[in-house]
Amino acid sequence: MRTSSSDKATFFNLVNNYVGMVLLSMHYCFAQSGWLALLALAALTGFGAFTGDCLVTSYRLIEADNPARAPSYAEIGGRCLGPAGKWLVVVSSLLENFFAILCMIIIIWANTQLLLPDMDPNWVVGLCVAFSFPTNWLKDFSLLSFLSAFGLGCVLLIIAVVTFDAGDALLDPATPSAKTTLADVSGLPMSGSIMLAGLTGHVGLPPMYTEMKTPSHFRRVLYLAFLAMFLMYAAVGVGGYALYGDGASILITQDMANAAGANDGLGQVFRYLVLGGITFKLFAGTPVCVLVLVDIVQDVYVERGHVLSEREADRWRFGIWGGTIVCAFVLLPYLQYTTALVGINSMLISVMLPLIFFLQLHARTMGWASILCYGCIIAVSGIMTVIISYADVLDFLKTLKAAQAV
Repeated sequence: MRTSSSDKATFFNLVNNYVGMVLLSMHYCFAQSGWLALLALAALTGFGAFTGDCLVTSYRLIEADNPARAPSYAEIGGRCLGPAGKWLVVVSSLLENFFAILCMIIIIWANTQLLLPDMDPNWVVGLCVAFSFPTNWLKDFSLLSFLSAFGLGCVLLIIAVVTFDAGDALLDPATPSAKTTLADVSGLPMSGSIMLAGLTGHVGLPPMYTEMKTPSHFRRVLYLAFLAMFLMYAAVGVGGYALYGDGASILITQDMANAAGANDGLGQVFRYLVLGGITFKLFAGTPVCVLVLVDIVQDVYVERGHVLSEREADRWRFGIWGGTIVCAFVLLPYLQYTTALVGINSMLISVMLPLIFFLQLHARTMGWASILCYGCIIAVSGIMTVIISYADVLDFLKTLKAAQAV
C-alpha cells in the first residue's frame, strides 16, 4: 500500500537522499581539475539522473509481474543476472554504506576539532566516540531520518554562506583573488570519483517511487531533483573554488573555519552555525547507515532460512560500529581517497548495474541500434571505472610514499 508521498515530498526526499557529506568537498574537486570540474559535474549529474531513470523503469517492469510485492534492488539484480546479479547489488550496497560511514565519522572528527581547536585531537576522537556509542540503541528509522533531514537546512546554509562570501570577495577590489586553473586533466580522476560519491544513492529510488501518490510523475521529479542537486553542488564548488582556489582543503568547513578566524561579526557566527549543523547532520546519519547495513545482513540470513534474534542483530550493530571506528582512525589522514572509494563503487551500483539491468530486461523490445548504444555506454563506463580506480590508487600510493619519507 502506497504512503501517498506528494511530488514535492518526493523531490525533497530525493535531494536529501543524495546531497550530503560530498557537498563539503565539492570545491576540492575544482581545486583538483580547475574550472573543467564544472563540465564534469554537469555530465555526471545528468548521467546519474539517466541511470536512475533506467533503474526505476526496470523496477516498474518487474513490479508489474507481481503488483502485490515491491521488489528490492537486489531482487532486480537476481531477476536480471541470477545469483551473481543479486550478490553484486548486496556487496556493492554493503561497501557503499560502510565507506559512507567511514567518511562521515572522519568528517565528524575533523569538524569537532574545528569547533574545539584547543582540545587535543586524541581527546576529540575519544569524545566523539563516547557520544556516538549510545546511538547504537537508536533503532527508530523515522526518528533518525527526521534528525538527518535537519541537515538539508544546513546544506542550504552552506550554499548561502559560500555564495555570499564569494560574491563579497569578487565585489571587493581590496580582496586578493585566489589562484585558479582553467583545466587540469590529471586531476579529473580524483575529482570525478568524489563527484560520483555525491551521486550515489540509487538503492533508495525504488522505495521512493513506490511511495509516490502519482508514480507516473516520478521521472519528471527525478530529473528536477538532479537539476537542483547540480545547482547546489555547482554553487558550493564554484563559490568555494573562487574563494580558496587551488589550495582548497578537502573539507570546505576547514577553509571556512580558517576564514572565520580572521573575521568578526555575523559572518563568523554563520560559519560556526554551518560547522555545527552539518556535523550534527552527519552524527545523526551515521546510525542510519549502521541500521541499513544490519538490515542487509538480516536479509542475507533470512534467505538462508535463519532469522536473526535481537541479540544477534545487536552484535552485528556493535560490530559494524566498532569496525568503522577502527577503520576511520586508520584512514583519518586520507579522507579524499576514502570518499573516492565511495565514488568508484558508485560507478558499479549507480551507473553500470542500472544500465545492465535495463538492457537485460528490455533487449527484446529494443532495436539493434539501441542495444548497441547501451552496450557501448556500459563498456565505456567500465573502462572509465578502471582508469579512475587506477589513477586514484597511484595517487594514494604516492601520498603514502611521501608521508613515509617525512
